[in-house]
Amino acid sequence: MLLRRLIKIADRRLPFASQVAQLRHQRQWLIDLEHLLDPPEQPGQPPPTRQSVAQAVEQYLTKLLTQVAVDMTPEDQQVAAHLDKTFRERWWSLFTCYDVDGLPRTNNELERYMRRIKSGQRRILGRKNAHDFIIRYRRYAACVDYQENVDGLLLRLQQVSQDDFLRERRALDSALLREQKRYRFRHHPDDYLRA
Repeated sequence: MLLRRLIKIADRRLPFASQVAQLRHQRQWLIDLEHLLDPPEQPGQPPPTRQSVAQAVEQYLTKLLTQVAVDMTPEDQQVAAHLDKTFRERWWSLFTCYDVDGLPRTNNELERYMRRIKSGQRRILGRKNAHDFIIRYRRYAACVDYQENVDGLLLRLQQVSQDDFLRERRALDSALLREQKRYRFRHHPDDYLRA
């Protein structure tokens, strides 16, 4: 019984074997590019630079397009051309992370940080959505760290000068005032226009 089922499954998969092999081959191109964009750090070697990574990616894409033009199917040529076009369109910002120390290559870390802020606000407010908090406080919402204890917060605040604090406070007040005016205009336009 089990053997018959396995044979049925194998028979259904057999016609797609060449397509699966082709897709795996194309997927390998993406994996190779990922390894070029995120080279492993080797002890005793300097970290990768924008120029070295860009040159490696450039060489790989050129080699891929040449190889595909000679050896492969039109579908492979189309996928390789799409990869090349996609990389070229993003070339100007693709290698910025190698110039700025501590800047992550992907935005996964930023997404995790924003998720932590939103979940902290949801816990405090008891609402499902913390979108209003992010819209209202904008970049200042990033100053909130729910994992930070009071001593850590005091240490962090001691590093800020009084002038910097007052400047940022004025900018925050201005942003809050603009948001308050938008809210009043949206929800009570007659009262807002009279005032």
